[in-house]
Amino acid sequence: MKDKKKISIGILAYNEEAFIQKVINDLLYLNIDIYIIDDCSTDNTRLQLKEFEDNKNVNIIFNENNLGAGLSTKKLIEKALIDSKDFLIKVDGDGQFSSKDVEKILETYLDSDYEFIKSNRFWSKGIIGRIPKIRFFGNIFATLLLQFSIGSNLLFDPLNGLFGVSTKILNSLDNKNYPKRYGYPFFIAASAVLNNFKTKQINNTVKYSNEQSNLSSVKVFATLLKLSFYFYIKKYNSKKYEGLLQKSAFFDFIFMIYSYFIYFILTNSHIINIWRS
Repeated sequence: MKDKKKISIGILAYNEEAFIQKVINDLLYLNIDIYIIDDCSTDNTRLQLKEFEDNKNVNIIFNENNLGAGLSTKKLIEKALIDSKDFLIKVDGDGQFSSKDVEKILETYLDSDYEFIKSNRFWSKGIIGRIPKIRFFGNIFATLLLQFSIGSNLLFDPLNGLFGVSTKILNSLDNKNYPKRYGYPFFIAASAVLNNFKTKQINNTVKYSNEQSNLSSVKVFATLLKLSFYFYIKKYNSKKYEGLLQKSAFFDFIFMIYSYFIYFILTNSHIINIWRS
């Protein structure tokens, strides 16, 4: 039986004064350590967090500068590892996730040997309200890129911010390719799969109001494209030394050469002009 003391919840908070207290109060009943990181909020989030400073199950971290969601998540995992935690359940502080889904991840981990448990909002009852179109289509695109990168069509919704992961994942995050802000759930999902973490996907529910997405679609697109090729190459490097997978690795290599050739042609207009002449 696993020890609940080895499990923690990590909450990201940036300008969440309208939700953060409810998010924390809804999770206290699980009776496990909660780490909250305030990423240099400019509203009253910090003031509201101070009301939990005397709670023995709540640990609050105040960033001196805005690090971004990616680096703040990494900081939560580092804190959990320092405190000898084996597993961290990462939650957003915006109130969109249900505490019941957090509990589902906790129970799944306690009753199994899964090292990575990710959530998927794309099922019949997974979305309450109206998801912004840019997020909807962005997540479809991200799913295709993840499946392309890891060679599996079994995982969906790689930008979902609710997941549980072994703190061993930290060894894979000390990398110049790890995103500081956007795309970190994608990076963690791909890293977990390619590092052979035993993985499970659960359905969760995400609640939307009428908020507009503040994410830069261009920056997210560029980041995901970069990450997908990074992990595709990692997959290729792991396959080329295994006899059963070498045929697949060969076709991966041909694809990469072809893709680079197309990219080279498209980014060198003088070559296109020569062909036209």
